[in-house]
Amino acid sequence: MGTMMKSPRSDRDRISNLPDPVIHHILSFLEMQELANFSLTSKKLREFCISIPFLTFDGFLWEDRGLKGELINYMDRLFAVRKGMETQRVTIRWPFAAANADEKFRVVTWLYNAIACKVQLLHLEILLLNREDVFSLPLPVFHCESLKELKVDLDGGILDKFPLSGGFCNLKSLSLKNLKISNEAFGEWISSFCKNLEKLLLAYIDGVKNIIINSSTLKFLTIKAYFSSSLCNISISAEMLNDFILGWESRCFNGKSLKIFAPKLVYLKWDGYLVDFYCLENSKHIQRSAINLTLDPSLDGHDISIDQNLTRLLHSICTSRTLILAYECNKILFKQGCLPSLFCNLSCLLLDTINLNDDLVPAIACFLKGTPNLKTLHIKNKNCLFADELTKLKSNSYAFTIRYWESQNLAFVHQLEEATIELFDKGDNELELIKYLLKHARTLKRMTILYSSSFPSVFNKEVDDYRKTSTAEIVYIYI
Repeated sequence: MGTMMKSPRSDRDRISNLPDPVIHHILSFLEMQELANFSLTSKKLREFCISIPFLTFDGFLWEDRGLKGELINYMDRLFAVRKGMETQRVTIRWPFAAANADEKFRVVTWLYNAIACKVQLLHLEILLLNREDVFSLPLPVFHCESLKELKVDLDGGILDKFPLSGGFCNLKSLSLKNLKISNEAFGEWISSFCKNLEKLLLAYIDGVKNIIINSSTLKFLTIKAYFSSSLCNISISAEMLNDFILGWESRCFNGKSLKIFAPKLVYLKWDGYLVDFYCLENSKHIQRSAINLTLDPSLDGHDISIDQNLTRLLHSICTSRTLILAYECNKILFKQGCLPSLFCNLSCLLLDTINLNDDLVPAIACFLKGTPNLKTLHIKNKNCLFADELTKLKSNSYAFTIRYWESQNLAFVHQLEEATIELFDKGDNELELIKYLLKHARTLKRMTILYSSSFPSVFNKEVDDYRKTSTAEIVYIYI
């Protein structure tokens, strides 16, 4: 055993010799109690702890009220000795449900202190006692000129009081999650005062009937209103908008309306129920789309115009190069006898489905007629959430042979380079489609076959018969 050599400098403070930004980055991983203890090690390190530009106050970590009180006092002193020192980010996570009046007051004073320190990023996660409780941002937060990003999560509580005098003049990113908005004119307020806003996230929000936004700077917009019982109308006019993600499953008995004017829109993702009125204007630049729409199951019947809105939607995204389309969309279109949209630019298509039964095959074939330049085709279940539903949707008849696919005269088969097919249930319809692609897709480079149940013994033999006519690599993957 050799002896361990002791460095002649092992007793020195190595951390202090690092560049200031590196030290601050290291300290940013410490919790507040650890930071308080670390500040006691030396005078120089205490200065680094005081000047750290990233502050996180997490009240969920402290169950002992005595220790919690000591740390609250430490945070008060920390802001006092900083004396307005500029701060990049302040994160406050606090359980107001278990806090007394004094504790709540102290937390709110930290917001005032953060503004005094010219905070740039402010993240708030406040747990209120119940969903009828109200939380209001202090007025200086709205008028903070240094603030570039604001995130607020109220765990279902109510966000109140948007000042009539405006606010968020330099804000670039706003995220509101898990809350109710008490101001019905919230969208108009954003449009009027947030003149530099580029990113807006509204996730699991409620309380407003209308979201009307008119912005000349907004580039990224996400609205997730899956459980909203009040939202009926979304109207977006944003000439610089690039990405729009919408999740909207709320049920509005007065009808739902979606209007979008976004001439520079590149990416559209829409998940939820079909709306009663839909309009997407000047969508000539869309390149990536993900559409997962279905009928509201609470409605006994519906107007055919709702289905026609889906047809108009597909026509408005026909410039897409990449498309994810849910099986329900295909079924609705085929049921109504809608002609396929022509996706001349489409290069990659993912049909998200939970089976390939006889009800769905004609719908898929109909859609594929409008994709003459398709190079990549995936037919699979994008996730495993619907695994339990497979048995409910089985079909006892499988009649779509390779001859059926040959009769469709699909132009894309001559361009196809890659395909992924998932086997559902018996896999009969899937096998016929695979055989068709292996036989006719001369440019096919790779065929991936996904399976999750026992692999049919006859399947491999039939695929091998067509393997001889194709140069494609065939890969089997168990999922």
